Amino acid sequence: MKFSCDSSLLFKSINIVEKAIAQRTTISVLENICFELSDTKLILRANDLEIGIEHAIEVSVDDTETVFPTSVLIKGKTISGILSKISPQIIQITVDENNRFKIVGKGVNYDIMGMSSDDFPVFPEIEQGEHVQLSVEEMRALTRATLFSVSSDETKPFLNGVFIKSDQQLLSFVATDGFRLALKQLSTQTQFENIAVIVPFKAMNELTKILSLLDHDSPLNMVISAQQVAFFSDHFRLVSRVIKGHFPDYKQVIPKLSSYQVKVSRKEFIDACDRAMIIASVSNFVVRLTFEDNTLLLRANASLGEFREELQVVRTKGEGTVKISFNVKLILEGVRAIDSEDIELEFNEGLSPCIIRASGQLDYVYLAMPIRTNDYQEDTF
Repeated sequence: MKFSCDSSLLFKSINIVEKAIAQRTTISVLENICFELSDTKLILRANDLEIGIEHAIEVSVDDTETVFPTSVLIKGKTISGILSKISPQIIQITVDENNRFKIVGKGVNYDIMGMSSDDFPVFPEIEQGEHVQLSVEEMRALTRATLFSVSSDETKPFLNGVFIKSDQQLLSFVATDGFRLALKQLSTQTQFENIAVIVPFKAMNELTKILSLLDHDSPLNMVISAQQVAFFSDHFRLVSRVIKGHFPDYKQVIPKLSSYQVKVSRKEFIDACDRAMIIASVSNFVVRLTFEDNTLLLRANASLGEFREELQVVRTKGEGTVKISFNVKLILEGVRAIDSEDIELEFNEGLSPCIIRASGQLDYVYLAMPIRTNDYQEDTF
């Protein structure tokens, strides 16, 4: 195997596939990246037996050279570290019959020991299933709005991923950890069959990282079957198992009617919550919101001190004073996932959930459960 390529392109390709390298494993072969030369295409693969990632780049091949093995395994951390220290340039890579992996360039000369690829897991074939084509930007929007709400509670594996659900031409991504729920929907021109699958957090998280390296307008294909989900484009593939289990009926959790609704500047609300969190961070992040007429009062108190700030809002539904407490971290994560100048908060009295969405938009819903607290002592503020 002998070829030349742009070091920066190779490093980018390594960055993509190394996300599927096993970090803590007793199977040493899974710590490697497989390099395979096929015609003028270099295909890199990594597989931790949960997800597999493949990425390809074009290279220049010297056909006059003796043909050595066309694939080799290289320790992921090693090759990533090497490429990170090489300035952008054309490098030449040679692999001999003993799997020695040589990199030569301007001021660069590495000779490292590789391994035979014979024991490397076969990259999973994409199964037949429901096919969906989106743009990279559309998929980024779906994952960005939901991924942070996935539960890390391993006793409830059915909450450890993003639920993908179809309804005719509507595609929904949903995630919840029991304290909040994020729902992002996308209307398409495709008439879907019945899609209902839970994709593991790791697969969706690594996909999100890969998408940040791709052209936003590029097409992205998704194939969903009963056992796996696959994401692929012209140059990369990510294949993952799916989570078996029954995802909760999220539609039953979202209130159909609300007694109160207010509109507030997204930036002003985020800034005020950030300031409140300085105090709330030492009291379980609890912040009390008091709505009265067209004002919103944010309050937090702890042994560290007290916080109080008033914002102007537009009340579009409901009358009277309403007090409701939240974990401010959960609120901020949901609001930051919204791309809008203004946001709307909808809620009922008591401990019913609060809905947050972009003003005038219905494609994203973030639901947060309130916290039961003792009333603040008015004379402390």
